[in-house]
Amino acid sequence: MQNVNSILKKSPLAELLQSENFVGWVYAIDYEFAYVMTNDLWKYKALGIPHNCFLVAASFDPQNLTQASEDEMEVILLRVLGSAKLPQDDDLVRTKIDHFKDQKSPMGTDRELDDITRSEMQFSGLKCRVLGTFFVDQDELWLGSDLESFATATRLNVYRPHGKALETIVNYVDPIRRNAAREMAEQLGLKGEIKPFQIGTVRYTSTDRLHRRAVRAEKVPVFVQPADFLGRRTAVLGMTRTGKSNMIKQMVSVVKRVADASQARIGQIIYDINGEYANANQQDKGALADIYPKDTVRYRMLEAEGFRELRTNFYEQLNEGFGIIQRELEEANRVTTDYVRAFVNLSLDEPDKGEFSEYKRWQVRVAAYKTLLYVAGFEPPANLKVRFDASKEIRTSVNSKAGENLPDPSQGLTLEQAKKWFLALRLANQESSLKSSSGNGKDWVDDALQTLINMIAQRQGNTYISGHRILTDAIKYHSPNRTSEVADEIYELLRDGKIVILDLSVGDARIREKVSTRIAQKIFQNSMQIFVEGRTPPNIVVYIEEAHNLIGKGMDLTETWPRLAKEGAKYRISLVYATQEVSSMHPNILANTENWFITHLNNAREVKELSQFYDFEDFGDSLIRAQDVGFARVKMLSSPFVIPVQIDKFDPEAERQRMAANQE
Repeated sequence: MQNVNSILKKSPLAELLQSENFVGWVYAIDYEFAYVMTNDLWKYKALGIPHNCFLVAASFDPQNLTQASEDEMEVILLRVLGSAKLPQDDDLVRTKIDHFKDQKSPMGTDRELDDITRSEMQFSGLKCRVLGTFFVDQDELWLGSDLESFATATRLNVYRPHGKALETIVNYVDPIRRNAAREMAEQLGLKGEIKPFQIGTVRYTSTDRLHRRAVRAEKVPVFVQPADFLGRRTAVLGMTRTGKSNMIKQMVSVVKRVADASQARIGQIIYDINGEYANANQQDKGALADIYPKDTVRYRMLEAEGFRELRTNFYEQLNEGFGIIQRELEEANRVTTDYVRAFVNLSLDEPDKGEFSEYKRWQVRVAAYKTLLYVAGFEPPANLKVRFDASKEIRTSVNSKAGENLPDPSQGLTLEQAKKWFLALRLANQESSLKSSSGNGKDWVDDALQTLINMIAQRQGNTYISGHRILTDAIKYHSPNRTSEVADEIYELLRDGKIVILDLSVGDARIREKVSTRIAQKIFQNSMQIFVEGRTPPNIVVYIEEAHNLIGKGMDLTETWPRLAKEGAKYRISLVYATQEVSSMHPNILANTENWFITHLNNAREVKELSQFYDFEDFGDSLIRAQDVGFARVKMLSSPFVIPVQIDKFDPEAERQRMAANQE
């Protein structure tokens, strides 16, 4: 039978306490703060005590666990907030001042302090926040995020954790979270064990001479759980050039690794405002498209080699293009006259072919609509023709007014021929109402067709109207090169697990915003529809830069972007948003964000906004002062507290090698 000592030695609590890193004792404690008395010598031996570093306190001796009572078997986790005043500090300050007054040399060699006074001066106090309590239950390490109780008479020894002890602390995930992560991975369709991945190493302060560069220092890795990202919201906040883009590239590569390892399809779409993900640059030495050439599809507003066209072909994607025209007219406040109202209320929806008469009317309406686009200046695809049926009587009337024999529309008309045909049709119908050949008494030129041919002719009766000219503002959204609706095409790529990059660095900013919103709307609506039908939506991760422009604090929660951010997780849509303006973000989205990566912020207002969440308030001064690239304060869903981390630099070459090894 094992003795008590051998059993206790297995306790993970003892591994958190390193006797060689003893730094002092707790001299006052409550539920929120602990005050520690330390000494210059102890701090030196422990490689200093940086601001915001972790400390651990316990009343038992880790070298003699047999003497510990059950009540003592816990370790209190602390974070250093700043200095604290000891009762004798005022006397010691007066002693120092008197000593300095007696010095004749700047180097202070005239008269040394006596040993007792010098010893007294080495003691100082630390103010620490209580982060929680480690304890063991059923041989597992647990962390409660508070103190269950405290005894002011108990002697609490304080240690600064290094190496394995610190690694255990910063990478701690409680058993409940671990099980939840496994269940979440199964729900997301991820197969096998999904291991945590390294995101960086612990870094407490901008000055890292002792705790990261000293010979005895050890850079402690920080890992995060992949399940924390999927179906969640992640904020990447900080000033320009402080590592936000590097962090997003790390996330993209991690999600790709998770997808490859678990044989799952996880689509990723990046709204690339500055073109830094779609294109290689000197800083990053490789674009994502170069690293994952088979799995990356790039889009751009303008034609470019290696990019797909982001705009819509109004001739092919009728409803999508017509929807853009409708929005343009409404935003320009052009829907004020009868014919414009009639136009925006047209329906281009294809009826059932069994509805013979309605279907033929729809064919004529579509032909007239495409002709209207043509005369308005929308460049048509090459060799485009329109086709519809017209009776011999109709054709004869039209040819009479056209002054020439135009081809039979059922055999196809070029758009120039269609223009002549519909202009002649309008004149023929003005003289005598043309009747449908079906014998139902209906006019062949119904109200919808009359509106379209009036706009082609720019005449309503004998009155001049702007007609097709009101469509010209929408030309910039049109491309004759597309054969399918871009939003539908992108959604299918995401379902297939591709990385889609929208290069929004070129083209009209207003167009970019509208196209971006339309794609986001399609992603949200399609995934929601799949979910409502009882099926499983695909896993999709959406990355957006300059997020305050899309999810601003003044936006209504029913708008596309706020709704995607708030409700998307339910439909397996993850959101990673990057911005330098925390205070400009929608507060509801910030409140529902699970993961945070915060680098340098340059003013107190942004820090104050951030201080409302978790324990970021402890890092306020550091966030403003420290401008080091990649120095982040990280709070993940699985982590119970904020961890200061130096984010690893994204390595394109290492990722290429990994991809090559997988293919072999």
